[in-house]
Amino acid sequence: MEKMKKSWLMMIALAVIITGIAGLVAPKEAEASWLYTNRSGYFSNYVETQDYQGKYSSSTKSVALLSGSIVANSSATGSFSLHIQTKASGGTWKTIKTIKVNKNGTTRFESPKFSTKSGYRFKLVNEGTKSRVNYKMSWIPFGYGN
Repeated sequence: MEKMKKSWLMMIALAVIITGIAGLVAPKEAEASWLYTNRSGYFSNYVETQDYQGKYSSSTKSVALLSGSIVANSSATGSFSLHIQTKASGGTWKTIKTIKVNKNGTTRFESPKFSTKSGYRFKLVNEGTKSRVNYKMSWIPFGYGN
């Protein structure tokens, strides 16, 4: 009787451990939010974000911004542009991609690959009436080897 009780307890403990490990390993969208870099704010004319510089292993040769989205809202209609810029060797900023973004709604974006040694930033420019635009952005900086 004691042996049977212990074996049942062992099986239950093993099931709990396996379930716990599976819960940690299984991909869930809500748990993947730590992958994203987020930024929010507002602007009327234009705004330049901070310089983002990632830390990558020596085998990482290039970086791209993946699964990007920007959610914007404004009292005005029209659009604004999102410029993805990298820092050139002389300290100047070079636009590598320009995306037209609606002032009300969600726009998805990705960037071309760029060097891990380059920092990057976003420049948001209001193209029409200079009314206030509120925005929330998120993206995943992803490193590529070779």
